[in-house]
Amino acid sequence: MGSNGYKVVPVANGGIITGKIQFSGKARPPKTFKVEKTPEVCGKEDRLLHEVAIKEGKLQDVVLVLEGVKAGKPYDSHVILGPPPGEREGVPSGIADFPGTDIKPLKCIFGAFTGVIADNSVLRFDNQDPVKHSPHTYEIKGRVRKSLHNQDLEGNGQLELPIKFKKGKIIKLECDQHPHMQNWFYRVDNPYYAFSSEDGTFKIDQIPPGKYKLIAWHPILGEQSHEVSIEANGTVDLALEFSSRKRRG
Repeated sequence: MGSNGYKVVPVANGGIITGKIQFSGKARPPKTFKVEKTPEVCGKEDRLLHEVAIKEGKLQDVVLVLEGVKAGKPYDSHVILGPPPGEREGVPSGIADFPGTDIKPLKCIFGAFTGVIADNSVLRFDNQDPVKHSPHTYEIKGRVRKSLHNQDLEGNGQLELPIKFKKGKIIKLECDQHPHMQNWFYRVDNPYYAFSSEDGTFKIDQIPPGKYKLIAWHPILGEQSHEVSIEANGTVDLALEFSSRKRRG
């Protein structure tokens, strides 16, 4: 059993949630940043931050979190890493506690734009760049932004930042050396989460039968909540949509 009460148990007749996330409205252009520090690593060209990544009307980087699961499959590791535009990796860990989020900056990017984190867990940095970054974390709740950490990460160095939530469910990560390096993390209490891929699809499997709340969250476009009912060996297929016209949350 994990420290928050989540328990790893065999999942017999587990169900699956699949889906695709559409985007409607006017696409937001990427933010442009001039490279003012360490161009020998970050490059001399302007860096683009795609806060809303859309391809053929499909929305990437949405975090899907299934709330209310008290027992089930173990956690995988959670790694975000460069090079641009950033990736995610995960392998089975077999444990009942979230293992922490591993961040491996490379070519002046922390990794994939969105990730997850748990309360009383850690952001664990392993700098693949030979230059210094300065991770600055904030807890976000509504319009309130509270600074949590502001420390240097030396070139090819390592750093561990403990995460303790006070009120919110969102952590933002920025680099004070390179302002285009920005990432967002949503709080999880169990291992049933996923991210929408480049084609907007996502999948959560090995779900114990029952009724749950599925949260779909994007740091710029807001949050949605959907009630789902999982039957034994069943599949729930969802068509979700985020819009530039109205932020949901």
